[in-house]
Amino acid sequence: MLNDTTPDIAAQPLQILVAAKLYAPEEIAGPVAVVLEGATIRDIWRRTDAASARRRLAEQMPGSVVEVIDLGPWCLAPGFIDLHIHGYCGHDVTTGSQEDIEAIARELPRTGVTSFFPTIATVGRSETVEQVLRVVGAAENQVHTTAAEILGLRLEGPFISRAKKGAQFEPGIRPPDAAEMEELAAAGRGRVRIVDYAPEEDEEARFLATLVQLGILACIGHTDATYEQAIRAINGGARHSTHIFNAMSALDHRAPGVTGALLTDRRATVEVIADGIHVHPAVIRLVLAARGSRDVALVTDAVAPAGLPEGDYNFVGRKISVCCGAVRMTNGSLAGSILTLDQAVRNIMTFTGVGWSEAIGMATHVPARIAGVALRKGSIAPGADADLVALDNLGFVQRTWVRGLPAYQRAPDSDKETDADDAAILRNRMSEQIRRHAQ
Repeated sequence: MLNDTTPDIAAQPLQILVAAKLYAPEEIAGPVAVVLEGATIRDIWRRTDAASARRRLAEQMPGSVVEVIDLGPWCLAPGFIDLHIHGYCGHDVTTGSQEDIEAIARELPRTGVTSFFPTIATVGRSETVEQVLRVVGAAENQVHTTAAEILGLRLEGPFISRAKKGAQFEPGIRPPDAAEMEELAAAGRGRVRIVDYAPEEDEEARFLATLVQLGILACIGHTDATYEQAIRAINGGARHSTHIFNAMSALDHRAPGVTGALLTDRRATVEVIADGIHVHPAVIRLVLAARGSRDVALVTDAVAPAGLPEGDYNFVGRKISVCCGAVRMTNGSLAGSILTLDQAVRNIMTFTGVGWSEAIGMATHVPARIAGVALRKGSIAPGADADLVALDNLGFVQRTWVRGLPAYQRAPDSDKETDADDAAILRNRMSEQIRRHAQ
């Protein structure tokens, strides 16, 4: 039931957003006008500035009331899609309440994210069911809001390898169980969409067969599988992988491991945490050289401290510390990230030299295709959802629209000088991280 303050999308008038350039995600030179009708994109008018858009409206729809928003020098891109995120701004998906998940959805548009997959890490069997129900509750409560859309939920555990657990809660790790998976799918009411698992723990491939039968994206991750075991999983229907190079068997010239399988077999897409900490920039360049930007999705793997100051926090009952851009456990192991997806887009350009179109595509069209929602998400085209982000020339988010509704607007005192300072800080931090990798 909607409250009295909830906007009625169906009653929205036409809106026209005029930008200096469009990344759809392919580049479209401007000025260009994007016509929104309610929650969807109605049309794209090329070579149309704000004045031309108003004249066209006067000719085609005399007397109509249509808002024309001139974005000046900013570009427009599709809203970003995060396939892998555990938390943000102090709110946690794995152990938090339904209100925590809803709060994450409200906060993410400030980073350009307009849709996402809340990701549950490893916890006990009953706790996993409880969190699935909470995510489902948050998703079903999303009616005509400006919050980022919950496209489904992702289980990064518990069906993983102890040898490659990373920061996962070891007491909760358990063998892939087809019966438990069916129970979780039923609890998820069709919203469990991505499941990570270790193929070597699924010796008879029954778990993988169950995922395929349920229409769930089987994702190879947190695994010590051999190259041959990974290829068998891909042959069986696994079509994606968890943060390549992290928490998986390493690439060796005589034993290629999971990484070797993913770099050479194009049937399974990959994702990368482009924070300069999880994977060295040179290795990210290797990933793009092997797979191309169309098969690589940018993800954050962000945890609850993302968006908060440095300090000590809690992750599934254990202490983690945020310092120098990294999140670590007391033993020094990485425990997710504090990366945001808009930062990942800027980083991937710095690390690899790809252009805006490719970088934005890795945060929009590629994850939309992986998630099976490319018909309505990840591009700016007639009929697509009106999920949009306005970026300045440095790639900082200025405004965000979710299903045609204004979801975020950067404060006017956040000027270009601040953006330039932030970009300089980033470059210095990246240089320092590269130097540390080289030591």
